Amino acid sequence: MEQAQTTSEPMGRSFGTSDTSLWGRLKAPMGRKALLGLSFVMASSAALADEGAADYRYHTMEAIGGHLSAVVDILQGKVAHQAHLAPHANAIAEMAAISDTLFPEGSIGGNAKAAIWEQPEAFAERMAAFQDAAPAFRDAVVGGGDIGPAFQTLGQACKGCHDDFKDE
Repeated sequence: MEQAQTTSEPMGRSFGTSDTSLWGRLKAPMGRKALLGLSFVMASSAALADEGAADYRYHTMEAIGGHLSAVVDILQGKVAHQAHLAPHANAIAEMAAISDTLFPEGSIGGNAKAAIWEQPEAFAERMAAFQDAAPAFRDAVVGGGDIGPAFQTLGQACKGCHDDFKDE
């Protein structure tokens, strides 16, 4: 009875080297092409991830802006939806809580200025002001207090960041 010939090559294929480790296969001529292709895919993926982060940030900040615009419409009496203030205030506070995660290193794009990453301390201060003002506004709305000062503080927090860190 003949014994089956064993080979250390995957599926009996030769990669031009007797080293069948991953590194050995990548060093071989076909492996180099695969490595080059993998490098291209990884670089493209990183660029797409940065673009994805910028797009996600844009959509999230637009959602916050939409809620703020709706609040302005209610406060100015353009619509009679006083009962909708609380859901909008809650949404703004919830989105503010995650807003500092929307600016990862390397996600330059959209209407975010490079100053965000060039002046991280100043940006963090402005972000913290927004993250403090949003729940304070929500608390004023939900608690039935005077929402005017809380809304003004929230608007100033938004403007303070946009003035230096957002391309209009």
